[in-house]
Amino acid sequence: MKPLFHSLFFTLSWMACSRGFANPSAAASHTKPTSITQDVGSSIEDIFEYDKTSVACGKYWSFLDESDQPKTSVPETDLRREEVLCGKWLFLSWETTGKLPLPELLFDAIQRSWPERVGTQFEKLGFLPNPFDKRGRPLGVTRSTTKYTGLPAVNISCSACHVGQLPDGRFSVGAPNTKLDMSTFNLMSYFPLFATMSNQDRALLHPEVRAYYLELERTEKNRIGDGKGRIDWSNVIFKYSKLLRWLHIGAKGLPDAKYVVMPPERDLLSWIHGKPGVFNPGAPMLTLQVEGVPNLAVPQIWGVSGFEQDFANGKTAPVGQTTKYSSLEKFAADALIYAYQDPALNRPRNIRPLVAYLRQIETPKTLEVLDPASVVTGQTVFNHSCKSCHDGASGESTKIYGAHEVDSIAALENPRAGYEATTPISKLIAELSDTLGARIEPQPIGIKSRRLTGLWARKNLMTHGSVKDIDDLLCLKGSRSVEAFTHQEICSELNFSERQSLLSYLKTL
Repeated sequence: MKPLFHSLFFTLSWMACSRGFANPSAAASHTKPTSITQDVGSSIEDIFEYDKTSVACGKYWSFLDESDQPKTSVPETDLRREEVLCGKWLFLSWETTGKLPLPELLFDAIQRSWPERVGTQFEKLGFLPNPFDKRGRPLGVTRSTTKYTGLPAVNISCSACHVGQLPDGRFSVGAPNTKLDMSTFNLMSYFPLFATMSNQDRALLHPEVRAYYLELERTEKNRIGDGKGRIDWSNVIFKYSKLLRWLHIGAKGLPDAKYVVMPPERDLLSWIHGKPGVFNPGAPMLTLQVEGVPNLAVPQIWGVSGFEQDFANGKTAPVGQTTKYSSLEKFAADALIYAYQDPALNRPRNIRPLVAYLRQIETPKTLEVLDPASVVTGQTVFNHSCKSCHDGASGESTKIYGAHEVDSIAALENPRAGYEATTPISKLIAELSDTLGARIEPQPIGIKSRRLTGLWARKNLMTHGSVKDIDDLLCLKGSRSVEAFTHQEICSELNFSERQSLLSYLKTL
């Protein structure tokens, strides 16, 4: 099935500002708004704020008229509060990334088939628990549309990749989930297709791909039965879907047959070679037309702003990594096309809350007591050695660079070069994007320096995770664990004391 779950934030595709979807209050001022939400805490319960977030969208939407404009009778403070809380709910619990949804029965079958590999709540694949999900699904796995399955379905929300645990044990919205093994999850989700393949079709797969699935098949005990004497309908459904596709008959009550296909070989191989927190961000509308594109590291999202005016004035680089947008509003609106293939959802009442929430998330501060003198010295080192590239408000670059300057490969400078929609789902999304005027081409050619906010709390640094963590970046424990050519001057030109001071300063961002 072509619908699998890829992360978001750096690959989500959103567009709205140019069609009147901008948030007036956000566009009027670049001053960071006061945070309304609690996004760092000792538990998932603390940062979820379930009692407030679960009802916020209903309240917020009741404040709007049919054209999605605020009613004049609504106090501005009430509107702002419910808008942000609604945005947090959408971020945590609304399916806003992915392709086609995955039938729930298939999701459950993965857990039944390989409990020793995935755990009871997919925790062995790095998913965090969701204490408020009555079905016991992990955080970031939410109910989705039945449009393409005819069945109850799930998909992945932003929170699967962008809620993580800090080194000090606290949980934080906006932190990259560096334990999330989305590559393995994607591979397992396609197993039913492999299970129905003839030996002749299996022989056409890449040897590594075939070997991976044969091993899964060897250890899978309930491919037809569910272990309780009942049929595992997830497998039967895919068999029927394949038959319907052969007969050119549309599916009713089954996944749409024309979308039930294996992903490109390059995606399968990138997942096989993926690692937790770093995976292929490929999407049907963004399918990379080049080979050898590396897996990308999940970024932290604290400090994202993405104002159209800043981009137009050359004060900031575009939003996104492999796909680039001139504003956060555009980034958000196009994601709805990518996620739902439903133009009706691509409207201000859904875009404004998410953007408002993202712009007010605060960066978690280290609990470590820092030496003030060391911080001052570190800032001097940063201004002299780092700021020329990391000159944005959150330590990102205000321009984009060639791949060789940021330890990447040329394919990522403009991954959509020569893009052509070739699969049924990519053609569908391309058609919807055209209909809504949401074209994202042409894109600037180059790669931007990532934000430095909260750098102390993350792993897999650089675009594709080539540096383990901040200590590794600064060579504070000896030579780097993996050779990465960029930023080598930090280790060669700065003495140990300067690097320690630089660490102290970076921990304040």
